[in-house]
Amino acid sequence: MCQFFLFVDNLSERILPHTDPTYCRWPPVTLDEIRTGKNTYNITLCIQLHSNASANNSITTYPIQSVFDKKADDSWVSFKTIGEYARSIWKLAIYPSVYRTYPQDIPFKNVVEAIKSGSPVSVMPNYNFPIHIRNTSKSVCSNSTKYDLVIVVKSGVLGWERRQQFRAYMQRQKDRNPNTKLGIVFSLGMPRQHGGRIFNRDGHTTVLEGPVGDMMDEYIGRSSEVMQKIEEEMRKYDDIVLADYEDTYYNLTWKTVTNLRWISAFCDKLHNDVFMIIDDDHRMNVSMLMKFLASVPRDKRRTSIFGRIARSDGAFRSPLSKLYLSFREIPWDVMCAYPRGFCQLIGADIVDDMAIGSAYTRYNYVHEDVYLGLLAFKLGIPLEHVDTMYDHGEFELRRPPNSAYMVAESRFWKSD
Repeated sequence: MCQFFLFVDNLSERILPHTDPTYCRWPPVTLDEIRTGKNTYNITLCIQLHSNASANNSITTYPIQSVFDKKADDSWVSFKTIGEYARSIWKLAIYPSVYRTYPQDIPFKNVVEAIKSGSPVSVMPNYNFPIHIRNTSKSVCSNSTKYDLVIVVKSGVLGWERRQQFRAYMQRQKDRNPNTKLGIVFSLGMPRQHGGRIFNRDGHTTVLEGPVGDMMDEYIGRSSEVMQKIEEEMRKYDDIVLADYEDTYYNLTWKTVTNLRWISAFCDKLHNDVFMIIDDDHRMNVSMLMKFLASVPRDKRRTSIFGRIARSDGAFRSPLSKLYLSFREIPWDVMCAYPRGFCQLIGADIVDDMAIGSAYTRYNYVHEDVYLGLLAFKLGIPLEHVDTMYDHGEFELRRPPNSAYMVAESRFWKSD
């Protein structure tokens, strides 16, 4: 059924006509369709099930010969069962066919087009978790503002110092590129209520080390104080998109889904060809970035994901690693190609598809960049490698001496 939407219009509340199927669509035609208050929004997808379809999704199974090289075996398997197999069988895995089993395996093209048009779908999403925007910028992607590039910065809720440093850097970049209009927002969730730096990863206790973990411990039980700081930032800078998920390292995929939905619903996808998503500890050379984008054919810009593409990464199986993935979460040993998480450029023509596809692609476990790779695989989105984008230590390991770089960690930019 179509979801209920409540919004405030000049202090008077009214309920949108939720019985009208035109309101069950994505992206919304107007923000009033998803508005719940003065500056709050429900970005959970509103989806109608076709009258002839079942609301209960069955488990998808596959001939084992389609995902493993076992020609004499006529059995059928599911994503759950292959995660329970002995590891020896994975030497026979058929890549990339095995990635199809990652939930949900649906006719993505048909479902996406149906949701865009407000039509009923043949299958309901299993991962359409409730997400609400509690605050958004009133200046960026608002009131028909036009930009040459919109940049969404992934930032932790406790990262006010990093945000200040990023703002200062971007002001210098704006001064150097006065003819390039940039829209910049920071994407945040809510402070963690309990647990500090300690997490349960599929039955294993993981301790988040380093400064981020230190701050999480420092602010245990101080969420009201944290929110006061965030509210002050919002009033002063008007550059924060705040959603209601718990903002932790292991919820970065929630942040990524929020970013896709926010861009899809709020931003101008006709004027903008791409959108940048970047970590707050990385920086970009705006002049070099704009020249790079101008060098790419427009249709390719609008339909691809650009970044540093990992094409044969292995899964981290040690529970001691913060990158740990259990066999239940990701059963295969070789990752689906994905854009590394520090930065991506996402084409305007695929943002809506990704925002919709996120409701049909499991994300409550997997890391956000690996998730983007699986989402791109399911949607048939090409991944384009960019040599001049460097993630953390790769700058020192892989950058040719004295060569220019478009994106890199903040420590490599000196006082720029």
